[in-house]
Formats: sequence, C-alpha cells, structure tokens
Amino acid sequence: MIIDFHTHAADLRLPGEMNREPVTLEKLINRLDEENIDKAVLMPVNVSPEICQAPLFFSPGSDILSQLEAAAGFSDRLILFGNLDPRMGCYGNLTKNQILKPPTTDFTPFLQRFKELGCVGIGEIVANLPVDDFRVINLFQQCGEWDMPVLFHCTGPGEGVYGLYDEVGLPRLEKLLVNAPNTIVVGHAPGFWSEISGDITPENKFIYPQGSIINEGSLQRLLREYPNLYADISAISGFNAISRDREYGVRFLTEFQNRLLFGTDVCFADEEGKMPHLSFLKNLLSTKQISRSIFNKITCDNALTIMKLL
Repeated sequence: MIIDFHTHAADLRLPGEMNREPVTLEKLINRLDEENIDKAVLMPVNVSPEICQAPLFFSPGSDILSQLEAAAGFSDRLILFGNLDPRMGCYGNLTKNQILKPPTTDFTPFLQRFKELGCVGIGEIVANLPVDDFRVINLFQQCGEWDMPVLFHCTGPGEGVYGLYDEVGLPRLEKLLVNAPNTIVVGHAPGFWSEISGDITPENKFIYPQGSIINEGSLQRLLREYPNLYADISAISGFNAISRDREYGVRFLTEFQNRLLFGTDVCFADEEGKMPHLSFLKNLLSTKQISRSIFNKITCDNALTIMKLL
C-alpha cells in the first residue's frame, strides 16, 4: 500500500493565477489512480487567515465541516485530518493575573468533534506564529492527549507569511518538542527542510537551497534526539532536501527511515502541479539504493503507525 500523507482539495489559487486548475475531490482521486497511490491523508484548509486567498474565501462549501463531510464520501481512499488555529478561543477582558499568565484555550470540543467525524490527526497548521508560542504548545499538547499527530508548515523567522516560524537552528521547534513529548509532531515546508544543511542563513529558510550537503543541519540532530518528531517529504521543499545531493539523500532516507512520510502537497490539478516524489523513491528502489523495507516504511508503514491505523 502507498499513502500520500499530505493532500488538499480546495481552490488555492492566488487572485493573479486564476488560470490554474484547482484540486477537487474527484480530481484528487483521479491523480491517486494515475500514480497508483492507494490512499491519501486529506487536510482541510481555510482555517487560518494567512492562507485564505480570495478565491478560497468565497468558495462555497469551504468551511471545515463541509470539506470533511464531502471527503467522507471517499472513505475508501481518503484518511481525514481536522484542522485548527492555535489562536482560537477568546476570554474577553483579562484580570491582572491573567495578563501576566494568559489563559489557554480548551480544544476538547473541537478534538472530540473531529474524532466523531473520523479524523485521525490535525493539520496542516499554517498560523503565522512562533513555533514555541504558548498557544501553539497548548494546541499540540492537547492533540497528543487525543492521540492525534499534528502536521505544521514551517517558515523562516519573522511575520508576514504563512506557517509557524523559527530561526536558524530550529530552537523554537526544540522547545515545542520538549514541551509536547507525547505528541507526534510532523514538520514540513522550507523553514523545516532547509535545516537539513548546516550552512544556511535566515534568508535561506524561505527558499529551496541547492548544492551538496557537506555539514549536517539541526534537522538531523532533532530527529535523533526527539522520538516524537517526524518529517513529511512533500512539496518542493521536501523533494529538494532529499534530492539536491542524491548520495546524501540516500543516507538520510536510510538513517531516518522510521521517521519519514511520503507526501505530495499537490495544490493544483494541472500538469504543472504534479510532484516527482514517488517517482524518485521508486527509482531509488529499482536501482537498489534503498531497500523495499525502507520504501514501504516511508510510503506507508510510518503513516499507519502514527495515525494508529495498524
């Protein structure tokens, strides 16, 4: 079995790219069939304002419940995640003591409802907050209590983009891992994958660094030290990280075979939107650069394990 751990079905076009073809549930299933992918994890969108582009904002049925109910019609192919914004919850005016220690949101009603709807995880978290913001830690801790892994989009330092942000070295992610040890944390996107190399700059955390990987980055250290950290190889960021230095990429896939998850993060249904991840892994398998066991773990077994579906 092959599982695409990172998919969406929504109109993710920017106002200036209306010529692109949005992903519908039917088109998602068609792509899975074309690529011989058995199942996909569907992550609902339109939760955080940073990712809510104009076409999506005005799309009918773009609320979370509508997305999940529509996807339930494809239960033989789709595995459902819920989605939340760590900033949810409002307590009104704060007392003097609360100002010094702000209250945290109880996400129990949300998580319970997602479980009732068949969701087995939460993501993709895209709120533009520090990775170690107290609201982020609070959400991740509660997801762990409900045995729900959380996938987040990681970007470089600073505000103004989408995704949880961190500095070079991923110090904020380490703080999150320490404070939510019982939660499976799945990293993704440029701010995460750029850390595969030890020679990055703050500017490189927003892009796809090229060239050989001479010195290991913070990502490897965190994967070795924190068993609750997993890595989603989807999107250009993930593919770039494992393919920019093929020889090192094979070593990385081999060492961290138990912590990696195949995904695509296809955002458009046109030819340009297709991703090369599965072909790359199949090539490594056919040329015996990775074993069948490693291939199976990355494309299926690890996902089933963390979603408690084994």
